[in-house]
Amino acid sequence: MIKTIKKAYTLTELLTVVTIISILSISGIVGYRSIIKNSAISTLKNAVMLNVELIKTYKSIHGIWVTDAEEGNENLTTNEEMLRLGLTQRDLSDQFMVRVFRKNGLPHVIAREQIGKNKFNIKVSYYFGDNELKVEYLE
Repeated sequence: MIKTIKKAYTLTELLTVVTIISILSISGIVGYRSIIKNSAISTLKNAVMLNVELIKTYKSIHGIWVTDAEEGNENLTTNEEMLRLGLTQRDLSDQFMVRVFRKNGLPHVIAREQIGKNKFNIKVSYYFGDNELKVEYLE
């Protein structure tokens, strides 16, 4: 009678492989989420700075800020108001929105992810009073 020896992996070897695969997949997911978050921040920054440049152009052409353009309406919060003044409010994927408010007599541009689609709760803003682009993480 011929004896056959079955070779198999031990439980320790299997657990080691599963642990290594788990660690690698978790680090990959964390890295991927970080890349997506940085992409969202970059998109919001670009949207704000595009509107900042459009507002500066409007001011140089018309001599007034866009927030002073419509009598009694210093806050531009609808797509119609923004488009009428040559500003952009949303991206093509409809993932973020831009608003322009008057703060201390100067425009204040704010962009954030759409309500209900908040992945990272990020707000990017630019205030003409201090000429500074700010990124905030909302809780």
